[in-house]
Amino acid sequence: MRVCVILLSVLLSLLPLQSFGEAYQDICVITAPSGATLRAEPDAKAAKVDKIPYLAEVNRTEWSDGQTTVEGITASWFKVTWQGKEGWVFGGLVCSTPQEMAMIKTVGDKVKREMNRLVLTADNGKTVEFTDKPVNDKDCLDFRFAAALAGQGYYVVMQGGYEWCNHILVNAKDGRQQQIDAVPVFSPDGIRFVTANHDLEAGYGHNRVQIFKIVDGMGVVEWSEEPTEWGPENVAWESPARIAFTRKIFVGGETKAVIEYDAKDAKWNMKDLPADE
Repeated sequence: MRVCVILLSVLLSLLPLQSFGEAYQDICVITAPSGATLRAEPDAKAAKVDKIPYLAEVNRTEWSDGQTTVEGITASWFKVTWQGKEGWVFGGLVCSTPQEMAMIKTVGDKVKREMNRLVLTADNGKTVEFTDKPVNDKDCLDFRFAAALAGQGYYVVMQGGYEWCNHILVNAKDGRQQQIDAVPVFSPDGIRFVTANHDLEAGYGHNRVQIFKIVDGMGVVEWSEEPTEWGPENVAWESPARIAFTRKIFVGGETKAVIEYDAKDAKWNMKDLPADE
């Protein structure tokens, strides 16, 4: 069983819910330009079943426990189905999803998926590279291109490992990076952004809401709240000085709340809203 489950679960949460009774499918994309060989067993010397072309979509059904290193890439083998055929492919050749490939297409040649590498090119020519390690143990590491915030000049990469997950904000101009909890939501004036991650039960990431101010092209934390009895959801800027969100209570229920900036005291304050507001 795959241990990098948190990234997969987060990606699934972004997709529409499947209809009742519909079987779950873990769809992956072949990222090797030369394609991937479908084999009868999880072994490079096993009998060849077929050749799967570049960018073809396959349904992954199983991960091998063992690992293989091919041309410097260490990975498990994936059991997949493709066009009615079933077999095993080397995991280093299957390192994307249809959602990621669709997102990459929106930014042209600035972002590329090459085998197990996600490569971003900043406006100044600097390249930023993230390398997947698709193995079925604690060393697993996945990166997925999550968002292109063209209006603000940033890219967002989701990264996941052994029971953890977060995001990386990349400055599209110069390639600088910083760790954040979730895809940022920018204020109407573009001066700040807020991140909110609700993770009370699993503990794969920080359960918190944070407000950042853009300073010299990167975010600086202005305010942070990391509760233990509720989680933040549905953050939205109502103005440059007011953020609405939902406090999802761990024991059940939810409360509408806001975070407002007090210009006089130069600080952010959180408060619940009346039930009828």
